Amino acid sequence: MHNRVGVFGAAFLFLGSTSAWADFADRVGFLPEGPEITIADVEAAQEMWGGAVVAIGAAGDDAPRLAEEAARTAYAFDLGPIQFKPTLAAEAPFRPDLEGTLSYFVSGNPAYAEDGGFALRPWSNVRFDNDTVKFQGNIAIAMGHYFFTGPDGSETKVEYTKGYVKTPDERVLIFLQDSSLPYSP
Repeated sequence: MHNRVGVFGAAFLFLGSTSAWADFADRVGFLPEGPEITIADVEAAQEMWGGAVVAIGAAGDDAPRLAEEAARTAYAFDLGPIQFKPTLAAEAPFRPDLEGTLSYFVSGNPAYAEDGGFALRPWSNVRFDNDTVKFQGNIAIAMGHYFFTGPDGSETKVEYTKGYVKTPDERVLIFLQDSSLPYSP
């Protein structure tokens, strides 16, 4: 805890003004200590996330409610801003909060006019293929591909990096998600 206070104190001196400090504080969050995270934890969180994407697409008018429930369950919003860079976002590529995340998945937020509701597509399956997973205590970083299966059986391949934290109450939450389509020359 002492180091965190030192970091904030140094940032306050560096930033100088109260408004600069407020802007900085809105962008900072700390991950709690917790029980050791395992590959089984990561894979369960990935399975839950993929299942939620499929369920949202099948939910019809209930999709926004289901998306909010899934996002609050899967992402670490209660720990401060998350680091979320969606695959198909260009004008507002960084989504640190629930509102920006929900807009990407189900659209409907005028602040994110580019969003078409990624999870509203009728995906029938989401499959993860972890290339590597790194562990440090209660934190895991996974990188690989996920494959979204459309109604015709075709797969869309997306590259991801996701950070997971296991909280003291044993929840496994996403604090980092960066997704992109594979490079195509």
